Amino acid sequence: MNKKPEYVPILSSAHLVGKNGQALSEFEYGLTMVNNAFQRWMQSCSNACEQHNLSPLDNLVIHNIFHRERAKRITDVAFTLNIDDTHNVSYSVRKLVKSGMLTHEKRGKETFYSVTELGKKYCLEYAEVREKCLIQALEHLSIDDSLGEVAKLMRTLSGVYAQASRSASSL
Repeated sequence: MNKKPEYVPILSSAHLVGKNGQALSEFEYGLTMVNNAFQRWMQSCSNACEQHNLSPLDNLVIHNIFHRERAKRITDVAFTLNIDDTHNVSYSVRKLVKSGMLTHEKRGKETFYSVTELGKKYCLEYAEVREKCLIQALEHLSIDDSLGEVAKLMRTLSGVYAQASRSASSL
């Protein structure tokens, strides 16, 4: 008789499981692994491009600014990417301006940033590498619908973590 193997949770910090936290601990470990792999992927994809000295945050920033080809303020980018420390975004933007991939325009007291031709070239080259190396690999898994559902759940959990963070700050 084939016995079903016993389910063994994969955790990185068993002491955080508590009474009802096993699923959350498993999720957090998986999230940590995915985040680190995603950061490595962005760096590797960037390194495969002609203009390739971009950090993972630089990649997120330039693609966000290129999105819909609308100029954005640093606060817009930080808000969209859910980054509290705007100084990190500001530093990334300054690096991208210095490298010639972004340009800025003053509108009253606000500064708006947009991609230059060099920045656009980089974003499109990054998209090509992504298509060849990542999208084609994912097509074989046939998980597009599942990824969409996971993305919705992750955005919802982002709100739960934000509220829990506010609660912890008031302790």
